Amino acid sequence: MSEQTIQNSLFSNDVSILDKYTCLSLGATTISDLIKSGKLKQVKISKNLSKKPDVLIINKNKEVIVFLEFKTPDELNTQAKINKAIKQEIGVAKEIGAKIYVVTDGDKYIWLNPVTGNLIVDENGNQITRKLDPKTEPKKIAEFIDLVSLSVSAENDTILKLEDIDPTDLAKKIARILKRMTFASSKMSLYTFVEVFLFKYLSDINVLKDNNSFSYIYSLYSVDESSRLTNADILGAYLEGPRAQMKMLFPDGGDGTTIVNGQIFHVKKGVDGHYIEEDSHAICFKNIMDEFYNYEKSNGKFINISKDFKSKLFETFMKNSDDKSDMGQFFTPLKIVREMVNMVTINSGMSICDPASGVGKFLLEAASNVPFEVKNGQLVSGVDLYGFEKQMSGKDDITTILAKANMLIYFSKLFKDNNNIDEVQYLATELLNKVFYSSKKALGTLDKLEENKYDLILANPPYYQDATISKLAQDTGFYTAKGNGVEALFLEWIIRSLKYGGTANIVLPDGIFTNLGNTNLKELILKNCYIESIISLPINSFFNTPKKTYILTLRKKTEEEIDNEVNQKYKIFCYICKSIGETLDTYRFDTPDDNDLHEAVNKYNSYKNLPDRNDISEPFKSWFANDGKMKLLPLDNFPSDSNWNIDNFWTDQEKIDLGFKEADDIMTLDEFKVFIDTLVNDMTNYKEAIECLKQ
Repeated sequence: MSEQTIQNSLFSNDVSILDKYTCLSLGATTISDLIKSGKLKQVKISKNLSKKPDVLIINKNKEVIVFLEFKTPDELNTQAKINKAIKQEIGVAKEIGAKIYVVTDGDKYIWLNPVTGNLIVDENGNQITRKLDPKTEPKKIAEFIDLVSLSVSAENDTILKLEDIDPTDLAKKIARILKRMTFASSKMSLYTFVEVFLFKYLSDINVLKDNNSFSYIYSLYSVDESSRLTNADILGAYLEGPRAQMKMLFPDGGDGTTIVNGQIFHVKKGVDGHYIEEDSHAICFKNIMDEFYNYEKSNGKFINISKDFKSKLFETFMKNSDDKSDMGQFFTPLKIVREMVNMVTINSGMSICDPASGVGKFLLEAASNVPFEVKNGQLVSGVDLYGFEKQMSGKDDITTILAKANMLIYFSKLFKDNNNIDEVQYLATELLNKVFYSSKKALGTLDKLEENKYDLILANPPYYQDATISKLAQDTGFYTAKGNGVEALFLEWIIRSLKYGGTANIVLPDGIFTNLGNTNLKELILKNCYIESIISLPINSFFNTPKKTYILTLRKKTEEEIDNEVNQKYKIFCYICKSIGETLDTYRFDTPDDNDLHEAVNKYNSYKNLPDRNDISEPFKSWFANDGKMKLLPLDNFPSDSNWNIDNFWTDQEKIDLGFKEADDIMTLDEFKVFIDTLVNDMTNYKEAIECLKQ
């Protein structure tokens, strides 16, 4: 059987692999011909351009990923012949930038790293011999090519481990480095880590390449002393190269924000073209690069990122910071976020909104199990996400920037699978920029209200008093309830923005429930919504505030129910929590065996899903009744002109029995008389003793 026959059996025509790779069966076509026709990316002119490869597998950037050389079985039946076949075109493969070089007779497959000339092996050192058959198993082949091409390099011939990595310890080390810098507030430390993390991640998935890659920038530190650049020059190379490239890959959204904003790592350029070390930024950058490099040596590249790390990244910086005040305004503990998401039903096609999105965890957790993929060049998503930064000052974009960066980390697989320049730009525009938006208006989110728009709203809005914002809000004509505080305005925004039949799950301060100035707001709730649940959270649930807070779950009535003034018949699920699954101090240690909030959510979901909430049968009846922290309260207990603080529905004795309150040490009248008699007697004895001493 001839080489051409073997080749034709697998690649008789150009074959597309999942709209990701194209297999070019070339025959008499030269590399030069391919470049001239625009099928291949331009490479440096050389005599090898006249070579005629058998098959090339290229990506959408027209870069060669796999160079296949076909041989007859007779040409690969001894090791000497194999060595000869390998040497024949491996230099060509290296020169045109192929990631993988494969020599095959259609049965035997030899995978090589064209940069090193070595065999590609798995993590156990076994030679890769996998068959390349894109016609029969395109998905598996595409995934395997992805893995191999992302793994091999000038320093590595081994396929990377498939396990997810969790660089939490790395984040802690970086936080300590940044803590020593004058600019490194909690917020800026977090943002600095995220930027460098994205630099490393985008390099590892081959989005940032060549002089824009992490490996190139880091290599500048290791050249010989005679030609070594200063730390300032290397930082400058990063700013002019990779950072500039990242800004190109992730263009500004309509609000002017992207994942890179230039607020960190500054260095001044001198008149001679060299950069000047004026502060600690350059050495700090080097120290951070060292930590990333050392982490990779021990753990591998940042290709498969642990979901747990994605979720807990922000908490890592909160826990390791002495200054939490500047982050608290947009930080909701993950424990609370996840439980609130677990309380709602997420269906395909839903529109989900967070009007005070911060770093976007409500939306990202809600969408974490929903399919997002690129099909035929178009982003296809199971839900529509809308994240608005509450902002209100018009001065600080960093929360929106962090939200976009956080989304990239959450959706890392989507970017890994669609990692050419055009695809990354497309995802940045159609995903990151469309989901998260900063209004830059004095009213922030409150400036615009579209009624009946969202199926689900998840939020922890800001809560404070501001007369100016209240006045501006009233001037819009949207807000008629005249509630007390910014939180009341957000709650009205949420109610009006919900679709008929939609659900909202919101963290709110106690003032919403206790302040008599919110009577009209409560009337709005009762008229338009069913109150599904009120869950009392413990004090210090949030990092930066001792405020008492609650989770309020509302379901908006249908238009017909509102018009007909239909009242809620089933009882409101109420629960008081003493714990949320982590300590309520600075350290926030996990306490999985002490989590009232998780128990509350389990019981709420059971109650919500009962076929008839007005007729609860066993075993649910006993299960609910045996939990003293839970009460099912009729709507009659919540008139608009009364206090809705559910804690008041538990007696002092009930709170004492549940451990929420210590028993008051109050004496009875008889006990007081005995105490006085004892005190008088003791004083008499002391007086007599003193008189004896005088004598």
